[in-house]
Amino acid sequence: MKKTLSDEQKIFFKKKGYLIFKNFFNSEKLKKLKKISSDLFNKNYSTGIAPDRIKWNSSMSNKIPRQLCNVWKADKNFMKIITDKKIAKLASQLMGWKGVRLGQDSLIWIGAKGGGITMHQDDSYQDWHSSNKTITCSIPLTDVNKNNSALQFLEGSHLNKRSKPVRKFFSGNKFEHTVKKDNLKKFKKIIAEGKVGVISFHHGNLWHGSNVNNSSRKRISIVIHLIPKNSKFKKKN
Repeated sequence: MKKTLSDEQKIFFKKKGYLIFKNFFNSEKLKKLKKISSDLFNKNYSTGIAPDRIKWNSSMSNKIPRQLCNVWKADKNFMKIITDKKIAKLASQLMGWKGVRLGQDSLIWIGAKGGGITMHQDDSYQDWHSSNKTITCSIPLTDVNKNNSALQFLEGSHLNKRSKPVRKFFSGNKFEHTVKKDNLKKFKKIIAEGKVGVISFHHGNLWHGSNVNNSSRKRISIVIHLIPKNSKFKKKN
C-alpha cells in the first residue's frame, strides 16, 4: 500500500480516532509469526534475550490472557514487523508528529473462552515520558471477529478527557464496566474485524478493549505503541 495517507483518511482518523487497513501485510509472513509465538511463550528466544516483561507461565489457566512485552528483543522476525518503516510513517502522519519512537510492544494471546480486556485509554499509561501521548498499531496474527475477541473501539471517544488507568486490566465478560458512564454511552462501538493481514491504528486517547474469546481457537496479536520521536524519560517515573 502507499506510505502516504489521503486527506480523507487523515480527516477520518481525526474525527473517529481509528483507521483500519485491509491486507496491509502478507498473510504468510504473519502466519510465520503465529508459529513463533508458541516458542516465545515457551521461553524459547531465538536471540537469547528474554522480553522485558513476561505475564504468563505454563501453570496458569488457558483462560487467562498471555502477554509478553518487548518481544522485538527476543526474535528478529518480530523485530522486522515491530520496527516496520511503513507503520512508523503512517503513525507519524496520523498524529501530525515529525517522527516516532517505539514505546513498547505487546504480544497478546487469548485462548478459547478466555480473555476480556477492560475498555481503557492507552494515554492513561504514558506518564513515564515527556509527551504523555501514544498511537497504537494492532496486528492480528489470526483472523479476528466479534466472536473471537477482536478489538472494539468507541468511535470518537478520543475527544473525551483522559481517564485514570484502570485497576484491573483483564476483566472477562465485564470488560465494558469502565465505559458504562453517561458520557461514554453515546459513542458507537466499532469492531476491528478482518482476515490475517488486516491492521488497525488507534489514537492513544480512544476507549478500546475486547470481549471474551467465544470461539474454539486462540486469538494472537502483536500490539505496537509508538510515541513522538522527541519523547524523553521523566525522572520521577
